[in-house]
Amino acid sequence: MKYMLKILSCVLMVLVFSLQGAIAEDWTVPSSAKNKRTPYESSRKNISKGKKAYMTNCKSCHGEPTKDNAMPLEPKPSDLGSQSFLVQSDGEIFYKVQTGRAAMPTFEKTLSGETRWMIIAYLRSFDKNKPQTGAITEVENPEVSNAFLKVDIDDEHHKILAHLTGRTLKGKLVNLQSVELEALVKRQFGQLNVTGENAYTDENGKLEIPFPHDLPGDKQGHVDLTVKVSDDDLYGKLEVKLISKLGVPTNPINPLSERAMWGTRANAPIWIILTFALGVLGIWSIIFLVIFNTPKLKKMAKKKD
Repeated sequence: MKYMLKILSCVLMVLVFSLQGAIAEDWTVPSSAKNKRTPYESSRKNISKGKKAYMTNCKSCHGEPTKDNAMPLEPKPSDLGSQSFLVQSDGEIFYKVQTGRAAMPTFEKTLSGETRWMIIAYLRSFDKNKPQTGAITEVENPEVSNAFLKVDIDDEHHKILAHLTGRTLKGKLVNLQSVELEALVKRQFGQLNVTGENAYTDENGKLEIPFPHDLPGDKQGHVDLTVKVSDDDLYGKLEVKLISKLGVPTNPINPLSERAMWGTRANAPIWIILTFALGVLGIWSIIFLVIFNTPKLKKMAKKKD
């Protein structure tokens, strides 16, 4: 009987996986959705936004585009940068990201329509037969041998001033535009991004980043600041670290100095100290009681004999 149950379990598992594979392969998209076109440009900015969204929401299962390093699931997730996947229209991809199916979740509630289109713009950057689905109006930056990032602080207007330039192969210094930058402030448990909505250099390669007026610093208002190019693939790891007085002067409180569960031994809660002390006292009392009564037990044993 047990042998038959094992056989039936194996057969059911095979049927389930086969059914999932058939469902994944036969994914019909309505013609109304298939003919949908992106309303956004295939610009550097949009591709950069799409890359961020892809890395956060898609990479864990599908892997890096064109790398064929998807998670080993059954059925195997598609390589979204492969030509076999990108033969689909933008509308088909948008529909599948929105609705999901089988093991793939739906992103209709978790990703905005704009973010989904940004992901498609990023995937299209790998398409060798890239269809021009939107007007590309951006100006491409010239190829540079070296890139330089200069950062200044405007204390009066409470701003971070960044200037991104590069030196061409002919030695000419040029401004690099439409490149995404990030301004990060070191906090207790990581980095806080204070870049804001406009995170791209202008035609002069410059970007002004308003610094929050209510962000705490140390006692003098100093904050550890890092300004960097978001995409390391563009010009390598390019960043500038500095200390500025843009923060609000604050007397920092060490959480370990508070009388709390996470405090040091000297600052542990009173009830924990008392509980521990009473426990130790109780254990030693029992030990001494046993030692004290050991001679009496021996005498009692001799009397019985």
